Amino acid sequence: MLKKTLLLLPFLFLACSNKNVVHYENLTALKWHNRIAKDVKSNNLDQADDDFLSLEAEHPASPYIKTDLIILALAHANIGEFKVAKFYLNQYEKRFASSKEIPWLEYEKIKFDFIKYNNPYTNQKDLLDLIDNCKKYLKYYPNSQFKYEVNTILAKAELTKKYLNDKIYKLYKKLDKPKAAKEFKTDIPKNSEPPYVPWYKKIFYW
Repeated sequence: MLKKTLLLLPFLFLACSNKNVVHYENLTALKWHNRIAKDVKSNNLDQADDDFLSLEAEHPASPYIKTDLIILALAHANIGEFKVAKFYLNQYEKRFASSKEIPWLEYEKIKFDFIKYNNPYTNQKDLLDLIDNCKKYLKYYPNSQFKYEVNTILAKAELTKKYLNDKIYKLYKKLDKPKAAKEFKTDIPKNSEPPYVPWYKKIFYW
C-alpha cells in the first residue's frame, strides 16, 4: 500500500476539487482507459486527470497508463496548459520511454516552451532557458529527425534575444548609463522583423 501511495505522490497536484468532477471507483483498467479517452474527447480534462489518478491507484501495472500519459500530455498542451503537459511527458520519460523515444519527448517539451513564450520583451529567463535547451538538444541528439524544427526554434529565439537586448540597450542609453548599455549592444540582422507584440501589450513595454 505504501509503495502505491509513493507512486502516486507526483500526481497529487493534479487532483481536482472542481465540483464538476465525478469520482468513480472499482472499474477495470480498460474501463478507466475508455473513460479517460471519453473525457479528453469532450474536453473535460479535470475529469480525465481524476480518472487517471484512479487508474494509477487501482491498476498500477496497467499498460494503459503508458498510453494515457501521452494522451493527457497532448490534450493539456492543446488547450495551453503546458506545465501540466510537460509533467505528463516527464512521467512518461522517466517510467516508460525507450532510448528511441527520448528525442521526440525532448523536442515536444521544447516546442511547448516555445509556444507558451508569447511576451517577447519580458520573461528573459524563459527565453534564455529555451535557447539553452535548444543547444543542448542539438548537442545530444545531432541525428534526430526533429533537429531542423529545433534549429528553427533556436534561430527565432536568438533573434528575439537580439531585439530584447536592443530594447535594453536603448533604455540604458536613455538613462545615461553607457557602461550598462554597452553590455547589451547588438547588431540586428538586416531585413529581419521584430517579434510581434499586440497593441494592447505595447503600452507596458519601454
